[in-house]
Amino acid sequence: MASRLDAFRPRPDRHADDPIGVAVCRQALRALTEGNYGVGAVIADRKGRVILSSRNKVFEPTFRSDGHAEMVAVDALECHHPDEDPASLTLFVSLEPCPMCLSRLKIAGIGRVRYLASDDAGGMVHLHDRLPPIWRLLNPDQDFSMADVSPALSRIAGRLFQVNLRDLRRRLLARTHPDR
Repeated sequence: MASRLDAFRPRPDRHADDPIGVAVCRQALRALTEGNYGVGAVIADRKGRVILSSRNKVFEPTFRSDGHAEMVAVDALECHHPDEDPASLTLFVSLEPCPMCLSRLKIAGIGRVRYLASDDAGGMVHLHDRLPPIWRLLNPDQDFSMADVSPALSRIAGRLFQVNLRDLRRRLLARTHPDR
């Protein structure tokens, strides 16, 4: 995966989010090499400057159920940048946010959320209209959508998530069903 990412050449003239998408995928690759789900995230200001980066940390260094890349990013934002207006920021994430992360992003009020790869099995953005009414009312001006990245970069982001998915899902299920 590292060689595929290294070989990718961003084309911001064709896909505006390619450069930041590469940074997101580098975080996902780092998460993967650390033994976590291959998901990365960055938060950028209005000018596109990255103010923080994060990655999935569910399994390593210790198990954290809230160690999703988006959750780690929002934690860092709220802790280290409390004066930032979240509505003015964009969170870029390599994979479509899950239900837990989508809810957290709604509460946090991040203005724009851009994801590089869809997740039909676990993502929630494509099911946003099925959220309970109160959740849909929170920060109704938020914008959740696919990032403007090249199809090749979107495939890399999706593949980074898939690499160790079966093993990590088995580990997760073993925590909740120890008799299996």
